[in-house]
Amino acid sequence: MLANKKSLLAVSIAASFALTGCFSDNDNNVVVEPETPTPTEIVVPDTLVTEQPSKVFSVNVVNRANSDVLEGATVSFLVDGEAATNLTDVNNEDLSMVTVDETGNFTFLSKEGASGEVTALVSAEGYISKSFVVDLSAELDEGEIDIPLEFGLVSVETTGVKVETKKATVESGTTAEAVTATAEEGTAGSSVTVPANTVFQNADGEAITGTEVTMNVVAADSSNEETGAIIPDGLNSESTTQVLKPLGVTSITMSDETGAKIKNFSSPISVTVDLPANSAVEPNQELAISSHDEVTGTWTQETITATVGEANEDGTFPATFSTDHLTFFSLNKNVPVCDKGITVKVVDGTLPATGLAVAMTSPDGSISTYLRSDTKLVISPASTARFGISQDAVAKVRVYDRAGNDWYVQTNQSICGNVEVDLDGPDTTIIEKNITLNGVCAADATKTANLSGSIVTYAKNGKAASLAQALGNSTFKLSGLEVGGNYKVRATIRGAKVDGGGQSKTFEFEDVQDDGNALTGTVELECNEVPVTGTN
Repeated sequence: MLANKKSLLAVSIAASFALTGCFSDNDNNVVVEPETPTPTEIVVPDTLVTEQPSKVFSVNVVNRANSDVLEGATVSFLVDGEAATNLTDVNNEDLSMVTVDETGNFTFLSKEGASGEVTALVSAEGYISKSFVVDLSAELDEGEIDIPLEFGLVSVETTGVKVETKKATVESGTTAEAVTATAEEGTAGSSVTVPANTVFQNADGEAITGTEVTMNVVAADSSNEETGAIIPDGLNSESTTQVLKPLGVTSITMSDETGAKIKNFSSPISVTVDLPANSAVEPNQELAISSHDEVTGTWTQETITATVGEANEDGTFPATFSTDHLTFFSLNKNVPVCDKGITVKVVDGTLPATGLAVAMTSPDGSISTYLRSDTKLVISPASTARFGISQDAVAKVRVYDRAGNDWYVQTNQSICGNVEVDLDGPDTTIIEKNITLNGVCAADATKTANLSGSIVTYAKNGKAASLAQALGNSTFKLSGLEVGGNYKVRATIRGAKVDGGGQSKTFEFEDVQDDGNALTGTVELECNEVPVTGTN
């Protein structure tokens, strides 16, 4: 009986401990409730921009000859030789350098209050680098929000242009023997000679550390109208009543195997440029020289001059000068300025709804613009000097669409004053279509987003792009489509990232037809997961 009582007592104590372990907080005075998860939901980022910007610059980087996009090209924006600080991308992130994607197009904004000009240095493998001047104060066409820009580069395979590469061995940055590199083809000719015992130096005047120098020489036939397309913008930025007319140009660059650019020399080197037979020059004539720095994008008037020599067998004239630095050189003479400006007028034919690009190219330089009405003042009379337009300027005038189709081409056309064109488009059926962007959260497709503020561009595959017109309700109009064409559409979302990172989504549409059907594209966004408030 005693044993049974003890057993019951032990059972009672054990049960007590067991119950205490389940419900006590170890102080035997507070009950611990099971943890309840906080409810969350997926919400669209409140930073998403749903309104279009008031003014956007839309840039196409293309092969100037056929409007093929140049994927991988680099564009650096400079102001007074320094990286620009007055530009942003369409999401207000600072922008001073761009590597062009497969669309060949990018867009940017100028910061509030920004004005004046920026210089764009553009380079692509297999093409001659060039700088372009962009006017941030350019005015919009009526009813538009974009300033269309084309950075067209000339291929090294272009007729009238020759590029030659030569390598030289150096020790302690010095060449033991004289080195000459020459580029010549037809009547295009340019050469550089570096004397023996010359030290190759960087921009700071320090001897290079590499042991092999690569020399690149560009020669251009200055009687060929395409030559002007390689001359960097801004040659005549300081001109007034007279302008500089280039008679001969050359670009000479050097670097060592470490990638260091060679800019200076311990003693002068010799450069010779062939001038066209019709240059109206004479032996022993002195020509002014302007130089353009491909790093800073600035032009400088050299204190040295080039001396014209006796005519070559082909009738061209060699002009020689000595220099202690490398750059793009232009040998010039002064001519009277055009005082009428330049106005393009459509006198026959119909301008398509999307407008047309216009390129004017001469041995003196090049001008690009975009035509959206039958008459456009391209350069005002007050600005023709800074653009280098002479009173007797003639050029090849080409009017073409974004797909590279020619609508008008005329060589040796006078461009001082009115430039009259008659349009004859390609034999294709042109239509327009709308595209609606369906914005949804990647983590919850029931959460939709208003993408009306997106920047949408579209292009026939491999060609220059156009900016789509925003219609509201995440819908955009694509004008000027060719029936049967394949098109690439890129939507840049403002204020939110697409799923996987980045802010752009690209869609491809093949064999576009005039079937009355709108296009659609779904954009999955990275949305926020936030706690649900006000719950019990």
